[in-house]
Amino acid sequence: MRIIKNTITILAEIIVLILSTLWYIKTYEYEPLIAMIISGVGLLTSLISKWFVRPKIVLHHKKTDWGRLTKGYTSNNPQIIRLGVDIPNQYWELFWNHILEIRNNSSQTAYSIDIKYINTPPKTYINGEIGKIEPLLPNERRDFKIKIVQNTTGTHLEADDYLKTNIKTLMEDAKIIVKYEDESGTKFYTEYNWLTDTNKFKLFNNFKNKTT
Repeated sequence: MRIIKNTITILAEIIVLILSTLWYIKTYEYEPLIAMIISGVGLLTSLISKWFVRPKIVLHHKKTDWGRLTKGYTSNNPQIIRLGVDIPNQYWELFWNHILEIRNNSSQTAYSIDIKYINTPPKTYINGEIGKIEPLLPNERRDFKIKIVQNTTGTHLEADDYLKTNIKTLMEDAKIIVKYEDESGTKFYTEYNWLTDTNKFKLFNNFKNKTT
């Protein structure tokens, strides 16, 4: 009911603005000029209100655990490796596990939710989804599990250093774009920057990079 009322109000303000503009062009009197100003301000106020009274999907991630798994020794080692003495080169699988929180941080239901992951590393595994026609209710939260895997070679000291420092490099350009709609079908976007853990709310998606 509220959406119908808001839509009718906006349409009425547009009609008044058009009619008062035509009236002013024809007569150049003050009355249509005043009507133009009042209807223009009213229309602008209604549009701004629609922007603020909207669903707002926000994202946040946190790292849960990380580690390394050995996949065997490389050929770049002595024929006999002395345990506790030598530091051998090995093949490593490194992993970082995260929880990605997706929340509708508003009093408005979000519909037709579409999530795009941009510039994520090749071995990024995502466990979680929201169905295309499944709404996200006000203040509802979903948790996705995200695992990032990288393979490298080196000593266990080098692998540990990689674990501590390189996750920021891997995710430097990673973004998540969420497209969604309100009840009237107006589209909104949230652009999430993984590295800075920040959200930007948009009316248009101007991100042109390859999505996954």
